[in-house]
Amino acid sequence: MQTVYIKFLSKDDRVKGFYELLTRARVASFPDEVYQVPIDALKLLENQQIGFRRATDEEVKSAHDQVRNPTPTVL
Repeated sequence: MQTVYIKFLSKDDRVKGFYELLTRARVASFPDEVYQVPIDALKLLENQQIGFRRATDEEVKSAHDQVRNPTPTVL
């Protein structure tokens, strides 16, 4: 399954889009509101007129870095 990283254009788009993706497709959520979705799911978002854009390489790298290298907890 080929996937793509996206970001929603507004808070309303994010709420509607995340709900649609959760109920009809697979979605992975990353820091900074970056989402990994199947390419086929983009048509679902477009049909529902939910605003999104593809995440830039820098946004994807930043999101992955936050997962792989979290800020250490100070005790």
